[in-house]
Amino acid sequence: MSLFEQLDELAAQGEPAALLTIVRKDGSAPREVGDKMIVTADEEYGTIGGGTVEHLAVQDARSVLSGADDPGVRTYELERGGNTGMVCGGEMDVFIDRVRGQARLYIAGGGHISMELAPLAERLGYAVTVVDDREAYADPGQFPDDTDVIHGDYDEALGDLPMGTETAVAVATRSGTFDQDAVAAALDGEAGYVGLVASETKADHVLDSLAESGYARRDLSRIRTPVGLDLGGSGPAAVALSILAEVSMDRHDTTGERATRLNLENLVVVRGGGDLGSGVVYRLQQAGFPVIVTEVEQPTVVRRAVAFGAALYEDEVTVEGVTGRTAADIDEALELLAEDVVPILVDSEATVADELDATVLVDAIMAKGKFDTGTRRRDADVVVGMGPGFEAGEDVDAVVETDRGHELGRVFYDGTASEYDGEPGERRGYTHERVLRAPVDGNWSPAVAIGDSVTAGDVVGTVDDRPVETEIDGLVRGLVHGGLGVSEGTKLGDVDPRGESVDPAKISDKALCLGGGVLEATLRLR
Repeated sequence: MSLFEQLDELAAQGEPAALLTIVRKDGSAPREVGDKMIVTADEEYGTIGGGTVEHLAVQDARSVLSGADDPGVRTYELERGGNTGMVCGGEMDVFIDRVRGQARLYIAGGGHISMELAPLAERLGYAVTVVDDREAYADPGQFPDDTDVIHGDYDEALGDLPMGTETAVAVATRSGTFDQDAVAAALDGEAGYVGLVASETKADHVLDSLAESGYARRDLSRIRTPVGLDLGGSGPAAVALSILAEVSMDRHDTTGERATRLNLENLVVVRGGGDLGSGVVYRLQQAGFPVIVTEVEQPTVVRRAVAFGAALYEDEVTVEGVTGRTAADIDEALELLAEDVVPILVDSEATVADELDATVLVDAIMAKGKFDTGTRRRDADVVVGMGPGFEAGEDVDAVVETDRGHELGRVFYDGTASEYDGEPGERRGYTHERVLRAPVDGNWSPAVAIGDSVTAGDVVGTVDDRPVETEIDGLVRGLVHGGLGVSEGTKLGDVDPRGESVDPAKISDKALCLGGGVLEATLRLR
């Protein structure tokens, strides 16, 4: 039997194999370019030279078969100091490819679901076998001509069929006892997919019974039940489609997620692009959520090196590798989302959330309860408020604690966050001293930049003609943009007494913690 005939036979049996081909040879090597061999989980056919090089190639092939490594070219050095220990004096490249076996679908139960599932699976290339213990339901006339139909007990009939990683078993019998027999046969045969059509109550009974009979919970965890992907619809045809979609997803090791470049189903709108809101944006964007930031026309962004709101002054900002860019309107925002860029819109009321039917709205304005931001529970499917001023279960669905301490980042699904006490966060004993504030109403003009080191008494800028001095030594961590009109007492920036040990271009621990809280609420409630 030739190697290719052997490969065909293995595939027909549903057994995956690795095909090894020498694709390059340099110098002395035991075999020639084009020579091949086949490797399965337990057997080897043919040779590419024997010895250490073949032993290593077989190991690599089995790693590819197991999914631990990807197919591709492996280089084996046949000289002293090389990776084989051989001394032929040459080098050899071997291409290792994974050849899948024939995909098989065994259906336990010949009822309505089976009658829809069998022809659908055959159209996708599966070799289908239906088993039923009732003669009337094991009727070949009810199924396509290529479908094998077996009349017999589920455990015996399935136990006699070849199984492996390329085999899927869908169980849809008329009773829990027969379900248990069929599932047990699938587990014993190490089928690649085991799905059980059953209600939660029936599924729990089957799994508990199997556990009592000695099956390990780690094996039972492989059973897909409730079976299939949530595609909607009802009736046998819809159930069959959902089962086959899940079988295909598992066989090809994919996620089942939409392949569309831009999916707005999980759109998040974040009101407020300051440093804390930007920590939220970063967490959500890194977790795969499309995020739009809304802001007022001239936000007073202090820690603008880590604030997406700064894009309204600079057109584009990058915060720890995530790019944010100003969008003129919703259409431009959608273009940016398609490019994996965070759009920043001037939209003080966050009307974009309603226009695009956002799934989540996060209020990160950080009003601290001083005024009503207008955020309401009806604004999106999930509405999250950050800090005081919101009540979970009333005007929002969840509130994230923003006060430093043991509760920072905790999510409340009922009640409120702690009230704002007016105290800035403490740094090496300093609170109010580290905050730069406007001494009068006027126009702000900075004399230093973010990241500069300053000494107590240094003038860091002016409001009109009035100097603004730092009270402490440290590093300038934040400054609002120059040219802004400010009111007396407005926060203009802050100085961190920890000095150069702080990187102002990195999102703070607090912002990331709050982002984690919002991500929790989003995943739990959406």
